[in-house]
Amino acid sequence: MMTWTILGSGTHVASSRRGSPGHLLRAGKTEILVDCGAGAFHGIARAGSSPSRIAGCLVTHLHPDHVTDLAPLLFRLRNIAKEEEEEKTIYLFGPSGLEVFVNALRLLHVPFLDSKYLKVEVAESAEGEISFPGVEVRSVPVAHGVEALAYSFQGDDGRRVVYSGDTGRSAELIRFARGAELLVIEASFPNGNPRPFHLTPAEAAVIAAEAEVGRVVLVHLNPECDDVDLIEQCGDRFRGEIVIGEDGLSISVGEGGEG
Repeated sequence: MMTWTILGSGTHVASSRRGSPGHLLRAGKTEILVDCGAGAFHGIARAGSSPSRIAGCLVTHLHPDHVTDLAPLLFRLRNIAKEEEEEKTIYLFGPSGLEVFVNALRLLHVPFLDSKYLKVEVAESAEGEISFPGVEVRSVPVAHGVEALAYSFQGDDGRRVVYSGDTGRSAELIRFARGAELLVIEASFPNGNPRPFHLTPAEAAVIAAEAEVGRVVLVHLNPECDDVDLIEQCGDRFRGEIVIGEDGLSISVGEGGEG
């Protein structure tokens, strides 16, 4: 069984209700951080986990609201590794430029992100695969104006969770998400206020319907989304369950889960 926990359901716009994008996927004993925006680092603790249990961090793209807490994460892992004098490996995966970004963080924070006990493995791919115990991960590019990725997580039981990251309408995303048990998808702006390279609730619902997914969770919500009925804005375009993402919300996928 997999569990998806939202650490931050908001955007780069400051909100007393929502942190910047961050999510935690649990598959058996494997825990993966997906995006690491401001607040995600402390969100790990609120989700009942700790940095030492994170096997990898998958980044959708390099906009600051998705990577701001990467430095605190590496700093904490470096200190844990030093204190325990035990080698720790963290895997970072994302779009082109991630390795340059991580090296720039190291240079900026010298010597506080490096330790002989901490090994940081960085991999970049616009369309790739990576395996962790109990979960297979795939990525594909989506439409966001910069190189950006969507991710698919498939558990041992064959069920899948797909995370859109930031995207406009994307035929590739529809193909990629087809048949997923759960689609975690951005809906940044209310209907009637569309923006390039982002989705409205109506557009997210159409993608979910065309991909024939089981359930939908709307995330990456700007503050103005809290002033409207997002379920109503989805209308009857998607007939399955639609959940409004909230910080701290956990959704189970698989045997014994919520459907």
